[in-house]
Amino acid sequence: MVAHAFCSELNEATAKIVQSYDWQCIDCKSCLVCLSKTDEDKIVICNYCDRGYHTFCCNPLLEHIPEGDWYCDQCSSMPSPPYSPTKQQDEMIKVKLRLTLNPKIKRERKPKTARDQDDELYYKTFGLKLSVAEADIQRGIPSEEDKEKFEKALLLPEKNIATQQELSKISKISFGNYLIDTWYIAPYPEEYNQNDILYICEHCMKYMRSSFITKRHQKKCTVRYPPGNEVYRENKISIFEVDGRKNKIYCQNLCLMAKMFLDHKTLYYDVEPFLFYVMTEVDEYGYHFIGYFSKEKRSAMNYNVSCILTMPIYQRKGYGQFLIDFSYLLSKKEHKAGTPERPLSDLGLLSYRSYWKTTVFKELKLQKGPISIEDISNHTGLTPDDIISTLETNQMLNHDPLNNTYSIIIDPKTIEDHLNHVDQKGYVQVNPTKLTWTPFILSKDRLSQLLSE
Repeated sequence: MVAHAFCSELNEATAKIVQSYDWQCIDCKSCLVCLSKTDEDKIVICNYCDRGYHTFCCNPLLEHIPEGDWYCDQCSSMPSPPYSPTKQQDEMIKVKLRLTLNPKIKRERKPKTARDQDDELYYKTFGLKLSVAEADIQRGIPSEEDKEKFEKALLLPEKNIATQQELSKISKISFGNYLIDTWYIAPYPEEYNQNDILYICEHCMKYMRSSFITKRHQKKCTVRYPPGNEVYRENKISIFEVDGRKNKIYCQNLCLMAKMFLDHKTLYYDVEPFLFYVMTEVDEYGYHFIGYFSKEKRSAMNYNVSCILTMPIYQRKGYGQFLIDFSYLLSKKEHKAGTPERPLSDLGLLSYRSYWKTTVFKELKLQKGPISIEDISNHTGLTPDDIISTLETNQMLNHDPLNNTYSIIIDPKTIEDHLNHVDQKGYVQVNPTKLTWTPFILSKDRLSQLLSE
């Protein structure tokens, strides 16, 4: 039906709403729920959207027709309360429209009441923008029901993750020439979780759903090494520094894959504040991914590692110890002590304890006179807390209760046996002379931006 808003006695706000649905005039008005025109005396009309409802079809049900303004369930559940002019304002609008359409009509002036003067004063006080009715915030205050809905909404992400874990069918990843069993669930998009095998390019970290797509990708992919600066190379080992801001997609894909082998990993998408140090092994076919560790560009706690991973196919070859040693080499270049971010995974904790023990033992073997915890920290880059923890774990810290002093117990044979055992493994070692690297420096503008996030 077509009608003027003025002729239908609709205010400006309602006139805009009724254009968005199949509006009915007052004579044709039917219930929006049951679509029936019967029991017209029990049809109530929303004061905002002008839709009609039977009192027994409303949500919640109404026992009788409300005397004042009434809002339907759709309008009352809006984030912001709908604007509804008072009856007095409606009359003023109608009079204004009549005067506009017919200037011959004489304007009738009614004496102002005290309430009218208060409303006018309020309107002028707030820059001729808000009337008393418009400024009423009572309907915008959250109710107990609103609070309950909000609490339930907070639980939705956890439920979605749990559902995704239940629906994920990925049990293996095809990575290079290897088929690797996964340990944990990663939040890949739903369409990639429906297959038993997820295919990942070892060079660009793109993930794919089938071997056919992977073969086509391999023919087109020109990437042969990580998208960053090579900061270390010796023999077949190369390490690249990749900026999470400059190479966002690569780093996000890397984090998603790492989640399949790390229980405590929670970072997947917010990679911009991090640097990624990717370790590779070089042959005639390119640079093959071994593992990586990530590091905050600016860490308030002096963490030198946020997340560390060695791929299962390269574990038990000393590469994890290599990555840890490399992270401490960077800390020493920055002239400060470092420590990994907690919590550590089970394998990560074992690797760090092994590294700390070997590093402290090497320092104690070289010492020729009195040595303190601070001296060990300055020479190795380990924090005093990690050094003390290592000494306590290996029962090398003695406490004198009379003088309340501590001393380090050194058994040369124990130290020598452990270091010989490590040397016999023949693991690759970090060569500090092969490092070509300068500490990352943030500009003032970028630093202020990161601090405000």
